[in-house]
Amino acid sequence: MAIDIDGYLKEISPGKVCGDDLQYDPAFTALEQMLKGKPEQQMGDTIIEAEPPNWREIKKYSEELLARTIDLRVLIGYLRALIALQGFSGLQDGLTLIRILTEQRWDSIHPQLDPEDDNDPTERVNVLMSLCDNEIMLRPLQQKPLVESKALGKFNFRDISIALGKTTATSSEKEVNPITLDAAVQDIELDQLQQTLQAITASLENLNQLEALVTNHIGVGEAPSFIDLRSFLKESKLFLMAALEKRGVGDDSTTAELLHEDVTTVAVTKSISGVINNNQDVIRTLNLVCDYYNKHEPSSPVPLFIDRAIRLVGKNFMDVIKDIAPTGISEASIVLGRQQDENE
Repeated sequence: MAIDIDGYLKEISPGKVCGDDLQYDPAFTALEQMLKGKPEQQMGDTIIEAEPPNWREIKKYSEELLARTIDLRVLIGYLRALIALQGFSGLQDGLTLIRILTEQRWDSIHPQLDPEDDNDPTERVNVLMSLCDNEIMLRPLQQKPLVESKALGKFNFRDISIALGKTTATSSEKEVNPITLDAAVQDIELDQLQQTLQAITASLENLNQLEALVTNHIGVGEAPSFIDLRSFLKESKLFLMAALEKRGVGDDSTTAELLHEDVTTVAVTKSISGVINNNQDVIRTLNLVCDYYNKHEPSSPVPLFIDRAIRLVGKNFMDVIKDIAPTGISEASIVLGRQQDENE
């Protein structure tokens, strides 16, 4: 459910568009504690397990605080709750709200620029940089499913990276079969894929606009870079675009963007079903075989021969002879009826 952005653009009180700075208000402190969840506790011999944040409560509490103050610190907490409860649609709504309020309330949004230090933006920039914090933003997003199949289950960014051979599963993680992922892509409702892609695309656009407008206000030297979050969103977008193209859904702009992106996600996704279409697919497949041996049979000599085979992909016969048996060039030339100088 989309949030009411217009409601947050209203003046909170006469002369105070963004309300008061509530950093030291008990309600603000309470929100900070809620975002931490409850740590593990021990009472005598009893261990009380840690509890994650109550995101529904945090969402409601943040909305109440935003009725009193427009503060980036509260907005980040609100965004985290939206992501936890609504996934990528929550990310889209939260980033849209942050971008619009930062754009329209730059002079008054909290935390304020430091007037005693030439309007130093450091505190505000530090808050915005939490958008790239691993624990606050990146890991929760990476755990949200990009593909949800009723028959085959959910696959998040980490699962997909493992299936595509871009990441190795840790001892506590399950191996993800690329054929299973491909089947899930074929099984998922098209509307669901398209909605996830739309939310990620809009989030990426909002992030880029937010970075641009902050840079415009404070200059390149002090502006935040959202490269980590942007990279995650871009890779997720390209995976979904390639998945939709495999389902026969796409247009000229989709094809053009995929063709111009030099990203492994796209190339591997398009050939994930096991069909080999070109030399690059051959090389990727051979590399996957090498990865298997290096991981499960590290003493095997097979990867050495595969590496040699990879070097030969795309070469013609004479180039192969030069690589594997340089002294046999003249004999090969005689067999082929060529003069030695024609091959030099």
